[in-house]
Amino acid sequence: MKIKIFTPPKFKRRPLNIDHLNKKTDKKWIYASNGRSSIYHILKDLNFIKILVPVYICDTVLEPLKKLNIEPIFYDLDQEDLNPSLESIKILTKKYDVKVVLVASMYGNPANLIEIEKYCKENSIFMLDDSAQSFGAKLNGRYVGTFGDAGFFSFSPGKPTAGHMGSFFWSRNSIAIKRKKQCFLHYIRWLNFYFNRYNIYENNYLRKKIFSFVDRVANKFFSFYDGSLCDFEKDILGGILEANFTEEYSFRSKYLDEFYIKFKDSKEFRVLQSVRGEANVHKIVLIFKEKSRAKNFIDFLGNNSIYASNGYRLLEYNEDTPNAKYLEHRVVELPIENSRDKMNYLFIKVKEFEDRNS
Repeated sequence: MKIKIFTPPKFKRRPLNIDHLNKKTDKKWIYASNGRSSIYHILKDLNFIKILVPVYICDTVLEPLKKLNIEPIFYDLDQEDLNPSLESIKILTKKYDVKVVLVASMYGNPANLIEIEKYCKENSIFMLDDSAQSFGAKLNGRYVGTFGDAGFFSFSPGKPTAGHMGSFFWSRNSIAIKRKKQCFLHYIRWLNFYFNRYNIYENNYLRKKIFSFVDRVANKFFSFYDGSLCDFEKDILGGILEANFTEEYSFRSKYLDEFYIKFKDSKEFRVLQSVRGEANVHKIVLIFKEKSRAKNFIDFLGNNSIYASNGYRLLEYNEDTPNAKYLEHRVVELPIENSRDKMNYLFIKVKEFEDRNS
């Protein structure tokens, strides 16, 4: 049995229906090539010089900020669900006189968006709702990604909307983009995704290496900030998006629930759970009591052909983020795949690790 890499869930190709998406969310969505491009277009005409960013998040969010000469100031997370700390946001917006904050809902679990939105409105702070990891989740009947003054979601292998590339965003401000046709580069990325993700266990080594190499070169030498949506991508993104709104991906919450029941009394870790709203999970996330045990656990699973990762590295170390500093290296991410055999194998190995160290 092998679970060496996250395998995105399969989907049926369907036409991309933006009007349907707009109606479901009550927003007018605009295409961008990736999440960082969405951030760039949302912020580029707003003349902000500083922005609050969660200290625990993918470091790609820093790329558009650097491009726009916006200084990131990092705020803390809530230890309970790894989502933004409202208390930290309040303290730092006042301390540094910041008028824009990026709020990310982590691991498919809605952040405290109602209270953060209220605080931002009362203090004239521009709130950017980052739902890259949680699109499809809901809070008080509203989709994550639709709170505040702007929002976005994106497609990539480790997201609820698991795809090769692409993003959609909205903003209260009008945005115009001068588009570039980059369909060849988009198609290379799709082929790399298709053969190195969906068909990872096939043995055409040369083909995989070629697509992977060309994709890396394209990323290095070409900008995707103003790319247009290609015709061949429409039914791909449409299929992934529609599956995210239906029961097709319900296996993810089913396996997380099973895992929680089996290991809720673990002496090694706690299983991350949503504390509000309707989650849209896509990984099993564990918080270990000891950093050394988290490392041993990842090594143990790796030796048994199960992929696990240590979460994100902190973007900065400072006195304003004590919760994040404590949690660093205690977070472990596990894959959820649509395979009963693979998930049973994962459960068995986790139990074996616990038994060896009890």
